[in-house]
Amino acid sequence: MEYTIGVDIGGTFTDCVVLDEQGLLVVGKALSTPRDFSVGAMDAVRDAAQNLGLKSEDELIRAARFFFHACTIGDNTLVTRAGAKTGLIATRGFGDAILMMRGLTAEGLTEVEAAHASSLTKPEPIVPKTFIGEVAERVDYKGTILIPLKADEIDRAVEPLLEKGVESIAICLLWSIANPKHEKEAAELLRKKYPNLYLSLSSEVAPFLGEYERTATTVFNAYIGPRISAYLNNLQRVLRKKKLRDEPLIMQAYGGVLNVGATAANAVGTIESGPAAGVVGSRYLGKLIGEDNVLATDMGGTTFKVSVIHDGVIEKDYNPVIQRHRILSTKIWVESIGAGGGSIAWIDPETGILKVGPQGAGASPGPACYRSGGTEPTVSDADLVLGYLNENYFLGGKIRLDKKAAESAVAEKIAAPLGMSAIEAASGIYRIANAHMSDLIRKATVERGHDPREFVLFAFGGAAPVHAGRYAGDLGVKRVVIPLTASVHGATGLISSDVLYEYGRSDHLIAPFDLQRLNQNFSPLIAQARRDLVARGFQDAEMEIVRSLDMRYRYQVHELTLSVATGTGDLEGHDLDRLYENFHALYEKSYGRGSGYREAGMEVMTFRLTARGRLKKPNIARLALDGKDSARAMKSLRPVYFEEYREPVETAIYEFDKLKPGNELAGPAVIETPVTTIVVNPKDRATMDEFRNIRIDLEN
Repeated sequence: MEYTIGVDIGGTFTDCVVLDEQGLLVVGKALSTPRDFSVGAMDAVRDAAQNLGLKSEDELIRAARFFFHACTIGDNTLVTRAGAKTGLIATRGFGDAILMMRGLTAEGLTEVEAAHASSLTKPEPIVPKTFIGEVAERVDYKGTILIPLKADEIDRAVEPLLEKGVESIAICLLWSIANPKHEKEAAELLRKKYPNLYLSLSSEVAPFLGEYERTATTVFNAYIGPRISAYLNNLQRVLRKKKLRDEPLIMQAYGGVLNVGATAANAVGTIESGPAAGVVGSRYLGKLIGEDNVLATDMGGTTFKVSVIHDGVIEKDYNPVIQRHRILSTKIWVESIGAGGGSIAWIDPETGILKVGPQGAGASPGPACYRSGGTEPTVSDADLVLGYLNENYFLGGKIRLDKKAAESAVAEKIAAPLGMSAIEAASGIYRIANAHMSDLIRKATVERGHDPREFVLFAFGGAAPVHAGRYAGDLGVKRVVIPLTASVHGATGLISSDVLYEYGRSDHLIAPFDLQRLNQNFSPLIAQARRDLVARGFQDAEMEIVRSLDMRYRYQVHELTLSVATGTGDLEGHDLDRLYENFHALYEKSYGRGSGYREAGMEVMTFRLTARGRLKKPNIARLALDGKDSARAMKSLRPVYFEEYREPVETAIYEFDKLKPGNELAGPAVIETPVTTIVVNPKDRATMDEFRNIRIDLEN
């Protein structure tokens, strides 16, 4: 038996999904281990192996055809400021670009924060001024070398930084996007003299216009690169010892996977790659069940995230803001807030108002009910007090929750100060958390031109199925889908991924575009893409190459990305005619009817190319429907609070593993799975489909 393994490391839990040759899915789950994340990864694989009936994780790994992986190392490194001591080499006179940013910027701030001038301060720089070296060299915008770069200039700039303990160097020289010769010369010299020094070149990491953004991207890559490299190399050693046949494939934030070497070189691409995996899994599952419009919502222990899939296409962000810096690294568009199961409920001392998040209890000490030292009331504690969670069946009984500790935390910290009962306080926490999540979805849809009522909502992550019926109902969504792999959905996305390379370059063209120049820009990108895919063992029939352009109306600054052609053949006149019309249509779809301004003309700023190496997709087993009767799956009754009744009511509790495809049940009800809990609210109706997903039809 061969297996495909996907492991996704989150802030609280590490998830594992295993698919066998017959298309049957088995999941595993373990606590994340921040000191060494590979330990938690192997713990999750071991749990999955036990669920398969295998003796150990070694036996499972030996039989694995693919090992996919998503990790939060890059995210955690940035959040905790635990990256490598990083230096920057810039063209003389331009070293301050990373510090100047874009003036007083509100990027990365909430609307409330941006409204206060005191918040419009620049973030603490990743590279302080004393770690910036400058070299005398100059390339003009056409790529012509005006001042050659000399070796002694590099030594003079770098040696003082190394004396200060710098471990990683970002090299970002002016107009290297037009001619990268000087950056490559500097890197070659430094690699010979300092073979252990991590180097990040802007011409390789971010070959796009925008001096500050290009510098920020290169610096981020240099900052987290050594940590990513060390972790992935260690993981690869562990897997080799366990006889994994091939190297692991690592999820990128734009939705594809790369090998360890390519990931280490472009470490910035792993930032927020975990959420990307969940969105990829949602698109795959959506196609499987015939849903092309999907709101992918992920609620874990730390955060709540939402992404949009429209007409089967995942929305992407080509200039994301990370840690208040705008960078040039493509990622799947994901909006997130600090609203997870571990989000702490608290009372604002100035207003006396109950609030939830964004502070979280994390994996350690965790919610009060985890019995790991946590004392603050969290969303998970409220869920337990309300009866949604089963204290004896959390993670299938592997963790016993302490309901008394949850009640005490809610009562002492929230209920008593507000003069209400513990269950009223827990209900308030639950409703506030749901409101935060529905507000975020509204921002991701209505404010971006989408009607949420036209979408199906997928709820995944360990905590989302408890809350999804409420935050979906607030938006008028008619159907919620809880995937079979809900609490490990990111890992499911991993096993449905492809090897994916992204390339780009900047050039400015004004319409009508010069066909020869367009093709000349794409030609080297296509050649590099083919070399990379062939090196990974892909044949022509397994390759897909898509060319795109960043376009805008002249005299504007906002750009739209449009696919112009699939394949490797030269573009022709009819391709451009279609491109012009597609741009006008997309602009009005994005910004409203009548917003287009054809008279201004159009221009291209950036050329992009995506190269896909198709991997065999999971063939998830489709089971026969067994009838509507779900009575045999009901295992008990327990008091559960629903806001419609304003008090706990005896509620039917169903065992997920005893439900059969086609079974239906009416709310109020709770379905308990080994990895999550699904709440079916009054008037709603749940059905298990042929893939063992739970579909909830909402009455709203």
